[in-house]
Amino acid sequence: MNGIILILLSEIDSRFTVTLSQSLGKIFDSNVEIRNKISSLQYAYNAARDQYKSPLLLAYLRSIKKRRGDKIMGVVDVDLYSPGYDFVYGEADINAGVATLSINRLIYEERNIHSKTSLYMERIVREATHEIGHLYGLGHCPYQKCVMRTCTCLVEVDEAGGGLCSTCVEKLNNNLLDSKQA
Repeated sequence: MNGIILILLSEIDSRFTVTLSQSLGKIFDSNVEIRNKISSLQYAYNAARDQYKSPLLLAYLRSIKKRRGDKIMGVVDVDLYSPGYDFVYGEADINAGVATLSINRLIYEERNIHSKTSLYMERIVREATHEIGHLYGLGHCPYQKCVMRTCTCLVEVDEAGGGLCSTCVEKLNNNLLDSKQA
Protein backbone atom coordinates (compact mmCIF):
# COMPACT_ATOMS: atom_id res chain seq x y z
CA MET A 1 0.00 0.00 0.00
CA ASN A 2 1.26 3.45 -0.89
CA GLY A 3 1.94 5.72 2.03
CA ILE A 4 2.58 9.33 2.85
CA ILE A 5 5.73 10.25 4.74
CA LEU A 6 5.75 13.58 6.55
CA ILE A 7 9.30 14.79 7.13
CA LEU A 8 9.40 17.46 9.82
CA LEU A 9 12.25 19.74 8.75
CA SER A 10 11.71 22.18 11.63
CA GLU A 11 9.95 22.25 14.99
CA ILE A 12 6.23 21.83 14.32
CA ASP A 13 3.60 21.87 17.06
CA SER A 14 2.53 18.25 17.65
CA ARG A 15 -1.16 19.26 17.53
CA PHE A 16 -0.61 20.23 13.90
CA THR A 17 1.30 17.09 12.98
CA VAL A 18 -1.21 14.72 14.59
CA THR A 19 -4.18 16.44 12.91
CA LEU A 20 -2.29 16.59 9.61
CA SER A 21 -1.41 12.90 9.77
CA GLN A 22 -4.96 11.82 10.57
CA SER A 23 -6.52 14.09 7.94
CA LEU A 24 -4.18 13.10 5.12
CA GLY A 25 -4.57 9.42 5.97
CA LYS A 26 -8.33 9.72 5.67
CA ILE A 27 -8.40 11.91 2.54
CA PHE A 28 -5.88 9.79 0.61
CA ASP A 29 -6.75 6.41 2.15
CA SER A 30 -3.09 5.96 3.05
CA ASN A 31 -0.88 5.16 5.98
CA VAL A 32 0.90 8.30 7.16
CA GLU A 33 4.31 8.12 8.80
CA ILE A 34 5.87 11.07 10.60
CA ARG A 35 9.65 11.35 10.62
CA ASN A 36 11.68 14.00 12.40
CA LYS A 37 14.59 15.10 10.24
CA ILE A 38 15.26 18.42 11.88
CA SER A 39 18.56 19.79 10.74
CA SER A 40 19.92 23.08 9.58
CA LEU A 41 18.08 24.58 6.64
CA GLN A 42 20.87 27.11 6.01
CA TYR A 43 21.63 25.52 2.62
CA ALA A 44 18.25 26.79 1.41
CA TYR A 45 18.35 30.21 3.07
CA ASN A 46 18.49 33.32 0.90
CA ALA A 47 19.58 36.21 3.14
CA ALA A 48 18.64 38.85 0.55
CA ARG A 49 15.02 37.66 0.67
CA ASP A 50 15.00 36.40 4.28
CA GLN A 51 13.29 33.28 2.90
CA TYR A 52 14.11 29.66 2.12
CA LYS A 53 14.21 28.31 -1.43
CA SER A 54 11.64 25.53 -1.80
CA PRO A 55 13.35 23.81 -4.78
CA LEU A 56 16.43 23.19 -2.61
CA LEU A 57 14.25 21.52 0.02
CA LEU A 58 12.65 19.42 -2.73
CA ALA A 59 16.14 18.33 -3.83
CA TYR A 60 16.89 17.20 -0.27
CA LEU A 61 13.56 15.34 -0.03
CA ARG A 62 14.31 13.48 -3.28
CA SER A 63 17.34 11.93 -1.53
CA ILE A 64 15.24 10.33 1.22
CA LYS A 65 14.64 6.62 0.79
CA LYS A 66 11.05 5.57 0.31
CA ARG A 67 9.09 2.62 -0.99
CA ARG A 68 7.86 2.71 -4.57
CA GLY A 69 4.65 4.72 -4.67
CA ASP A 70 5.23 6.52 -1.37
CA LYS A 71 4.78 10.29 -1.29
CA ILE A 72 7.01 12.52 0.84
CA MET A 73 6.14 15.96 2.15
CA GLY A 74 8.66 18.08 4.02
CA VAL A 75 6.96 20.36 6.55
CA VAL A 76 8.64 23.56 7.73
CA ASP A 77 7.75 26.62 9.76
CA VAL A 78 9.92 28.98 7.71
CA ASP A 79 8.89 31.25 4.85
CA LEU A 80 9.39 29.57 1.45
CA TYR A 81 9.74 30.94 -2.05
CA SER A 82 10.30 29.52 -5.48
CA PRO A 83 11.85 31.40 -8.40
CA GLY A 84 9.24 33.65 -9.97
CA TYR A 85 7.09 33.83 -6.82
CA ASP A 86 7.18 36.15 -3.81
CA PHE A 87 6.36 33.17 -1.60
CA VAL A 88 4.83 29.70 -1.76
CA TYR A 89 2.79 27.77 0.77
CA GLY A 90 4.27 24.64 -0.72
CA GLU A 91 5.55 23.10 -3.92
CA ALA A 92 5.35 19.65 -5.49
CA ASP A 93 7.74 17.69 -7.65
CA ILE A 94 5.20 15.32 -9.15
CA ASN A 95 7.69 13.05 -10.93
CA ALA A 96 9.75 12.50 -7.77
CA GLY A 97 6.71 12.19 -5.48
CA VAL A 98 7.93 14.87 -3.06
CA ALA A 99 6.47 18.16 -1.88
CA THR A 100 7.12 20.96 0.57
CA LEU A 101 4.67 22.64 2.92
CA SER A 102 5.34 25.77 4.92
CA ILE A 103 3.02 26.59 7.80
CA ASN A 104 4.69 29.99 8.24
CA ARG A 105 2.23 32.18 6.34
CA LEU A 106 -0.73 29.97 7.23
CA ILE A 107 -0.39 31.12 10.85
CA TYR A 108 1.22 34.41 9.88
CA GLU A 109 -1.31 37.07 10.77
CA GLU A 110 -1.23 36.43 14.50
CA ARG A 111 1.37 34.48 16.42
CA ASN A 112 -0.93 33.76 19.37
CA ILE A 113 -1.41 30.20 18.18
CA HIS A 114 -3.85 29.29 20.96
CA SER A 115 -6.50 31.83 19.94
CA LYS A 116 -6.92 30.49 16.39
CA THR A 117 -5.61 26.94 16.53
CA SER A 118 -8.56 25.37 14.68
CA LEU A 119 -8.35 27.93 11.84
CA TYR A 120 -4.62 27.31 11.51
CA MET A 121 -5.12 23.54 11.48
CA GLU A 122 -7.75 23.86 8.75
CA ARG A 123 -5.39 25.95 6.62
CA ILE A 124 -2.50 23.56 7.12
CA VAL A 125 -4.65 20.55 6.19
CA ARG A 126 -5.99 22.37 3.11
CA GLU A 127 -2.56 23.28 1.81
CA ALA A 128 -1.12 19.85 2.63
CA THR A 129 -4.04 18.25 0.80
CA HIS A 130 -3.33 20.54 -2.16
CA GLU A 131 0.34 19.54 -2.38
CA ILE A 132 -0.26 15.81 -1.79
CA GLY A 133 -3.12 16.05 -4.30
CA HIS A 134 -0.57 17.11 -6.91
CA LEU A 135 1.54 14.06 -6.02
CA TYR A 136 -1.49 11.88 -6.70
CA GLY A 137 -1.98 13.45 -10.13
CA LEU A 138 -4.44 16.26 -9.42
CA GLY A 139 -3.95 19.55 -11.21
CA HIS A 140 -5.24 22.98 -10.28
CA CYS A 141 -9.01 23.26 -10.16
CA PRO A 142 -11.09 26.25 -11.27
CA TYR A 143 -13.72 25.66 -8.55
CA GLN A 144 -13.35 28.34 -5.85
CA LYS A 145 -14.21 26.06 -2.91
CA CYS A 146 -11.89 23.20 -3.95
CA VAL A 147 -8.55 22.86 -2.15
CA MET A 148 -6.91 22.17 -5.52
CA ARG A 149 -7.52 25.77 -6.63
CA THR A 150 -4.49 28.03 -6.88
CA CYS A 151 -4.23 30.12 -3.71
CA THR A 152 -2.07 33.23 -3.62
CA CYS A 153 -3.26 34.67 -0.29
CA LEU A 154 -4.91 33.60 2.97
CA VAL A 155 -8.33 34.79 1.82
CA GLU A 156 -8.17 32.28 -1.06
CA VAL A 157 -6.90 29.53 1.26
CA ASP A 158 -9.86 30.18 3.56
CA GLU A 159 -12.32 30.25 0.63
CA ALA A 160 -11.08 26.82 -0.45
CA GLY A 161 -12.62 25.32 2.67
CA GLY A 162 -14.89 22.95 0.81
CA GLY A 163 -12.34 20.14 0.58
CA LEU A 164 -11.93 18.46 -2.79
CA CYS A 165 -14.72 19.13 -5.29
CA SER A 166 -16.58 16.16 -6.77
CA THR A 167 -14.51 16.27 -9.99
CA CYS A 168 -11.22 16.17 -8.04
CA VAL A 169 -12.54 13.41 -5.74
CA GLU A 170 -13.39 11.32 -8.79
CA LYS A 171 -9.95 11.90 -10.32
CA LEU A 172 -8.25 11.14 -7.00
CA ASN A 173 -10.22 7.92 -6.51
CA ASN A 174 -9.31 6.77 -10.03
CA ASN A 175 -5.65 7.65 -9.46
CA LEU A 176 -5.59 5.91 -6.06
CA LEU A 177 -7.19 2.81 -7.59
CA ASP A 178 -4.63 2.83 -10.42
CA SER A 179 -1.71 3.23 -7.98
CA LYS A 180 -2.95 0.35 -5.78
CA GLN A 181 -3.25 -1.94 -8.80
CA ALA A 182 0.25 -1.08 -10.08
